[in-house]
Amino acid sequence: MYNFSLYLLTLFSLYITNKCGKVSEGNVPLRRRNTMKLRSLLMASAILLTGPGTYSASADTLNAAVGVGPKNMITQTMESFATYVGENSDIDIKVFSMSLLNLKETPPGIRDGVADLGFVLSAYFPAEYSETNLVAGLGMLTTAGVQVENTGAVIAGAMSDYVFNCAECQSEYVEQGQVYLGTGTSTTYMMLCTSPVTTLEDIKGKKFRSGSANFSRWAEHFGGVAVSIPGNDQYEAMGQGVIDCTMAAAAELTNYSLFDVTKNITLNIPGGNFAGVGTNNFNIDVWRGFTDEERAVLLKASARSAAELTSRYYAAAVRDIEAAREMGIEILNANAEVKAESDAFVDADLQFIGNEFIENYGVGNTDVKIAEFTKLVDKWKTLVGHIGDDQEALAQVYWDEVFSKVDPATYGMN
Repeated sequence: MYNFSLYLLTLFSLYITNKCGKVSEGNVPLRRRNTMKLRSLLMASAILLTGPGTYSASADTLNAAVGVGPKNMITQTMESFATYVGENSDIDIKVFSMSLLNLKETPPGIRDGVADLGFVLSAYFPAEYSETNLVAGLGMLTTAGVQVENTGAVIAGAMSDYVFNCAECQSEYVEQGQVYLGTGTSTTYMMLCTSPVTTLEDIKGKKFRSGSANFSRWAEHFGGVAVSIPGNDQYEAMGQGVIDCTMAAAAELTNYSLFDVTKNITLNIPGGNFAGVGTNNFNIDVWRGFTDEERAVLLKASARSAAELTSRYYAAAVRDIEAAREMGIEILNANAEVKAESDAFVDADLQFIGNEFIENYGVGNTDVKIAEFTKLVDKWKTLVGHIGDDQEALAQVYWDEVFSKVDPATYGMN
């Protein structure tokens, strides 16, 4: 009775919320205030339906939204997160792969209570997460300067380290009705193409799928055409000739079945990593309904989740490149001229990123923040750059260096 009634009330709340305008009163948009009021109504209704004193965040199954398919390692990582949490607390989590919310629907869905937690790509929402996206746009630093084995482990550690300790980042998650719980991410980005890309001439005029603004600028810098489409649409776009290449991690060959449409892989460009990820962000009201002990379990699980996703991507990248060779897909490297120009682009783009976020999103002190994050990337290259797919070792470093320092009694509570 309770779950069905709450479901109906949730649908009603979303209908009313979507009908509300965006007129502001004070510092809180009317739509946001109505959402908060309706969420309170839902909680009150749940209490009435289940009896006094019986409702808590952990009393019922929580819904986790993952906007990719069930075989994707992102979904598998969320399943592992749910299992660990269930084994170490009374919190029950059910993972919905694609069936509850897609990637673009997930952040507002978490905010509005359609999902209790989910996999969030902040890069898809540049204005709403501008402080986070400022440093997420610096993902190409991982393949600049000192070279390391596992760039994904580096950028995931640097992102978690930065965002947990960034007051402005925390404020924007609160504004979106969420609590950030860390970043896990993919390996170095390369070119998965339908024709060879090794020279400057090869790049010119080709259409490149990009998942974030910095990769779009990279393509345009070389005379290519950047195309912004969701990851779930890569296969069809390549198969139908809408794009010539997708800039992506090697593991996407399996995650999105791109083996079928990829003819050539260029390993050493564009480089860098996609970093705008919240591996398992929680609805803020749900988070605040947990006990300190439950939040501590969720923080431990989140450190493990960040490490698991990152390690899965690393292991899959090694496996998928070897599989591609065996399938006859041509494995290439861009020539020295392209690589040198790419490295020069990364250096020059730092200033562009800072100016862009000042002018477009009003982010302050961008030079200081970029310098701070650059130091964090160097720190994490030393800490985890040598770790291959050793998930347990990576999880321990993430826990020791970042997650263990987050206070479950106060984090996300104000």
